[in-house]
Amino acid sequence: MTDKQLDKTLNIGDEITLGEGIVKHVKIGTIALIRQVRQLMSGNEYKFSFSIGREKWEDTEELAEVDWPKVEALHKEAFNLVLVEGLTEEEYENVDEEGIKELDGLLERFL
Repeated sequence: MTDKQLDKTLNIGDEITLGEGIVKHVKIGTIALIRQVRQLMSGNEYKFSFSIGREKWEDTEELAEVDWPKVEALHKEAFNLVLVEGLTEEEYENVDEEGIKELDGLLERFL
């Protein structure tokens, strides 16, 4: 059995680099996992990168209320669902600019 066949058997997909020494494997999108991610992210139309470090926006005439810390937390939870190894808090805090781009597109295949 090749490494690729073994990975597929274990539901392990592509490898992505999120920063210096932060290499993760993306799970293969099963129906159950896709359903789980879609339910979690239901109603969220914002990119991960846009939510990072923002404070909550209150409801105004021009803009609806957005709880940015909650949006970021939902993304983080979804990343932990789709990454085989998950992300520790330390790894999450050390994701670099290229890693943020990777994470921005990571959930698209599950949504």
